[in-house]
Amino acid sequence: MKFVVVAAMGFVMAGAMTGEAAESVNGRWAADPAICAHMFGAEQPLIVTESSIRWSSDACRIERTYKAGDTVHIQAMCWGDGGEKSVPVSLRAAGGKLVVTWDRGARGAFRRCP
Repeated sequence: MKFVVVAAMGFVMAGAMTGEAAESVNGRWAADPAICAHMFGAEQPLIVTESSIRWSSDACRIERTYKAGDTVHIQAMCWGDGGEKSVPVSLRAAGGKLVVTWDRGARGAFRRCP
């Protein structure tokens, strides 16, 4: 069962849905390009892989994911300054930007780090 979830997650995250080429949400993203150089602390880029998300003080393991339209919805188990908690995350890549909703709060549009 775990293999199916991971395989499906990679399929969604890579954007290979229904034969259409969609932008991948994997990578490093920031609202301000200067933040791309930071690796730790409150000001660091959003880092998305097929199995994890890291942003601000939260390090998260992706537990479930699905795609609806052009948005990837993720349920992540996160650890950080606030302790351990389950966090819903929505990511929509379009036109070189990533629109992020983190823990039900809109966080804005980020650009991919170079």
